[in-house]
Parts: sequence; structure tokens; C-alpha cells
Amino acid sequence: MLEQSVIIGNIDRKMPFEVLYDTYFDRVNRYLRYRVSSVWDADDLTATVFTRALEKYHLFRGDAPAVWLFRIAHNIFVDYIRTRNKYVMAGGEAESMAAPDCQPEEEFLRLEELERLQHMLELMSPVQRDVVSLRYVGELRFGQIARVLEKTESAVRMIHYRSLKILRAKLGEER
Repeated sequence: MLEQSVIIGNIDRKMPFEVLYDTYFDRVNRYLRYRVSSVWDADDLTATVFTRALEKYHLFRGDAPAVWLFRIAHNIFVDYIRTRNKYVMAGGEAESMAAPDCQPEEEFLRLEELERLQHMLELMSPVQRDVVSLRYVGELRFGQIARVLEKTESAVRMIHYRSLKILRAKLGEER
């Protein structure tokens, strides 16, 4: 009898899967669209993330849902890259990140800036790209990124610092 109450208590702590899906779908999809060159592939990977999450939901303890989902997303992305045998960045998919209500000239300049940034990110190591994309596209905090990548928070902060330093230097070279 005691065991049932513990299990029921654990279930009560978890958010329903529908709420988890509604809360994190856009962030996970945006992260994968940023990392993969094809919008179609990114959408398929997002569906795979949530399918796998649903399959493993009974193992989820209810704490840190963003870390849990982004760990799944990162693993699925790594598997995708292994099957492609190369690192894929969002080359021509900047349109999928278009800002609503922009004038055509503003949108063109914004997309051009996104392309420059994506080109600079391609010059970074894979772990630097992971940290930057999880931080800014996935909107995760350093502690969450550390758990997703299985690194210490201080290591993630240092990787982030060095990544931004590289980006600033590259931007300075172009101007």
C-alpha cells in the first residue's frame, strides 16, 4: 500500500505529457531547425524527439523537463549526424526563422546577418556549436546545458566565453 502512494506521489509531481509537449515543442523544433539544413528533417527529428519522450515518459521523474527533452533532442541530432557522416548547419533555412511583421528590406538584412552568423558558427568546433545553439536557440541556462552535454557548468561557461570571443573576432575581421 505504501508503494502505491509513493508511485502516485511521483506521478502527481510530473506534468502531463500534453503540457510538456505544448511547453517545449517550439523550443526543441527551433533548436533542431537551427542545427539541421533541411526544415523537413528538423521537423521529422522533432517528431522523433517527442515520440521517444512519450515512449520513455514512464522513466521520467518529473524534474528538469527541459534538460530531459534537450538531452533526447541532442542524442537524436548526434545520431542523425552520424548517419549523414558530416556536420550539418542551417544553410538555406534562415527563412524558417523569419521575424513576423518585418518590412522586406529589414527582413533581407536580418536574413543576411543570420547567414553571416551561421557561416561563422561553422568555423567553430562541434562542442562550441552545441553550447551556442543550446544557449541561444534552445534558450537553456548554463546548468541545463551542462547536464544535456554531460559537462560541468564551469566547462560550459568557458566554452561559451571562448565561442563568443571567436564570434567577436570574426565580426571584427569582417568590418
